[in-house]
Amino acid sequence: MNETEKAKSKALITGTFIYAIGNLGTKILSFIIVPLYTYYIDPSDMGDYDLVNTTVSLLTPLLTLQIMDAAYAWMMRKESKSPDYIVAVYKFLITTSILSSAIILAVNYFVTIKYCYYMIALLTLGRIFSALHKLLRGLRNQKLFTIFGILYTAIFLLLNLLQIVVLKQGVKALFQSAIISYSFCIVLLFICEKRLRQVNFKTKSLSLQKEMLKFSIPLVPNQLNWWIMNSLDRYIIRFFLGSVSNGIYAIAYKFPSLLQLIFNIFYLSWQDAAIVDKDKNPGEFYTKVFKLYYKISFSFLVFLIPFTKIFILIAMNEAYHSAINYIGFLYLGTVFQAFSSFFGVGYLKNDKTSQAATTSIYGAIINAVVNLAFIKLIGLYAAAISTFIAFLVMFIVRVIQTRKTMPIKIEYFKFIVLFLISLATVIISIFTQIKYDIVLLVIGAVLFVIVNRNEILNIIKSLVNKLKKGSKS
Repeated sequence: MNETEKAKSKALITGTFIYAIGNLGTKILSFIIVPLYTYYIDPSDMGDYDLVNTTVSLLTPLLTLQIMDAAYAWMMRKESKSPDYIVAVYKFLITTSILSSAIILAVNYFVTIKYCYYMIALLTLGRIFSALHKLLRGLRNQKLFTIFGILYTAIFLLLNLLQIVVLKQGVKALFQSAIISYSFCIVLLFICEKRLRQVNFKTKSLSLQKEMLKFSIPLVPNQLNWWIMNSLDRYIIRFFLGSVSNGIYAIAYKFPSLLQLIFNIFYLSWQDAAIVDKDKNPGEFYTKVFKLYYKISFSFLVFLIPFTKIFILIAMNEAYHSAINYIGFLYLGTVFQAFSSFFGVGYLKNDKTSQAATTSIYGAIINAVVNLAFIKLIGLYAAAISTFIAFLVMFIVRVIQTRKTMPIKIEYFKFIVLFLISLATVIISIFTQIKYDIVLLVIGAVLFVIVNRNEILNIIKSLVNKLKKGSKS
């Protein structure tokens, strides 16, 4: 590895570590509280709550037009113009927040929307917090980004414990906790980062907004396709199988969401590093990074699947135990979603955002078709399998389409073998009893060590050398 690659690797590891502090800790806390939901909130209410969140995630890209992504990408490259980009985002969010709230209230007047006011609050406050969070990255204040990731989750979970366990307020507590947490963090963000508040609203932003939207609007179809692959399942399940099934599926999805967060920690750092990278021939470095990425991902999955099954059987209410049947396929879908995102950085790096949507259209169509075709025949399996297949297709399309912008050489034999081992584990775990799951858990741990032995040895050597240096000093 040459000096340039060493510098890139160091920057990538440092960035990943910073994002990990905030994101991983918050998700672990969120994950720990999942069993609590299963004892205090019944599957039907959980299904309704999940459907509101799913709707909010659908409306978000439509109302923001992903203008924050344009601000982030350009601020990383043109830091001197940061205040102009921030003002443009603020004005756009204010306008769309007012319009969207008015439209939702008008619709609710004619057709009752369950939890309508909570939906409006989550949509508005959630978008503001996400925008400010994204702008922190554009301002290169990753430390504050990390702190507020932890802070939001900590407040949310503490309120959950108080309202759900002590006050027994049920599913409404989930909405109220999120609203209070968003509000507190938004106010505190403006206090802590002066660059977010030191802007001039008299600045004319219309022409800049138009320029930013030219960059960001092509990302909207891409986000909607991501939504279809991640969230359309909820509506199909609710329509064909009911709220109870949707609640069980929502709990099943909590576990892949934790894995997704782990991948996202790396992706945030990878995105920062790739966008500012000026190397004209980055193929060798990208290849090494992706090889390590898929080796760790697939081998870890073989361990994670039986571990999750054992955890659910021991820690969660029996009403949710059937969720274990679908988690394996959702895990695989999450892995290929992460791989797709890895290659997707090439679109932002090369200002080819219009191509991003085309790569996800195929996956979105497949997700919807498979889901609708088999939901009545195989139930919730259709939702989980369609999600996995959709992201697999999206990954394949992106590999083909980004051959020039992301010149990565994949060792297909090793990649396919590891994938097939993961898939076999998913299928086998559906039929095993807990004593065999323990055996699979041990096999998964051994496989992870064997596949990643070189990386593990390097980490051990590095730690030993640091300890030796520390003892000498």
